[in-house]
Amino acid sequence: MGSNWSAWLRRKIHYAEGHLDKHRRSLRRRLGLVKPAIIQPYIGFGTSERLWFRGRVIENRGEIEHLNSHSLLTNLRYTYKRYSSREIPGARIAWTLGSQSGEMVTDDEGYFDVTIAPGEDFDEIGPWQNVDVSLVNAGDAEAPPLEARCRIRTPRPEAQFGIISDIDDTIVKTGAFNFLKHWRTVVSHSAAGRQVLPGTSALYTALAEGSAGPETNPVVYVSSSPWNLADLFERFMALNNIPLGPMLLKDFGLDETKWFTGGHSGHKGKMIERVMTTWPDLNFILIGDSGQRDADIYADVIEKHEGRVMAVFIRDVAHVNDQHIERLKKVAEAAGIPVAVTDDLSAASEICTRQGWIDEGENRQVQVEIEEIEKNDEAWLHRHVDG
Repeated sequence: MGSNWSAWLRRKIHYAEGHLDKHRRSLRRRLGLVKPAIIQPYIGFGTSERLWFRGRVIENRGEIEHLNSHSLLTNLRYTYKRYSSREIPGARIAWTLGSQSGEMVTDDEGYFDVTIAPGEDFDEIGPWQNVDVSLVNAGDAEAPPLEARCRIRTPRPEAQFGIISDIDDTIVKTGAFNFLKHWRTVVSHSAAGRQVLPGTSALYTALAEGSAGPETNPVVYVSSSPWNLADLFERFMALNNIPLGPMLLKDFGLDETKWFTGGHSGHKGKMIERVMTTWPDLNFILIGDSGQRDADIYADVIEKHEGRVMAVFIRDVAHVNDQHIERLKKVAEAAGIPVAVTDDLSAASEICTRQGWIDEGENRQVQVEIEEIEKNDEAWLHRHVDG
């Protein structure tokens, strides 16, 4: 009975929210306050049989162009814009992949989500497939001539393995295990003002490189952060020389099926399952942190996908969830899988070297990077910020 009541209430609130959004858009249009549209493409992933990509159409209020700033008030203003994004539902988007083309329409939150069969247009050599998209119609918003490119990661034939990594407190310091600290970091920093965690750039770069070059082995990022932060994360990775890859984030908000964001474990487990199902010929290294439930989720993955997890590395950022860590160690030991639970990636790098996934020179680079950041983290933190 309680479940039925909750679902009914969710539907009613979702309907009311949509009705209110529609009236707001109508009022802003009459007042001449509607901004031109912009396309946000997200990095997708797939195979020669199926490519998945996603994006969003929103009003352009400058939050995507906002790059670097030391100003707390400036960052707060653009963070508010990012989380209160004005989506454009019903926008028509045309897509082109080689000889193929089609159209799609954005949903109530402005998202488009497409899966296509590439056929003969699939590039078997390159690690990226490129789908060009253009705005056909933006409904109530102004639709300037607008094009974008959706990049889709596909493993090279030479790929030996894949890496699945968390984001918050795994590659970027956010304090996600502490609600107040996390939101203080999220709202007050631009991409360039966020702190990379020691060893990330060197180790991820070394793991991604193989016989076919620096993008031989794919890296996928699975996080409970909302899609509103996708472009910020992507820029952070580019600034810090961390390999780019698909980011499987969460829908932020209420709809007919869930209250707001839903659960951390359910989302992350489903996304990891999706990646491993899409790429059945790859085994994976899993990297996360102890602040949330990564250890427990990864233990589930080991049990469900026997023989496909090569190693698990957990940053012990909060010294919490000890029961999850102990379960992970027990499950991994039974499966003969190496595990490292440490404050940085030193032990993880040593394991990767012993296993032959990276070489001694790459291992030294990881150790040097860790030492440099730990000695002078403020200089490292602000090296990209232009004021």
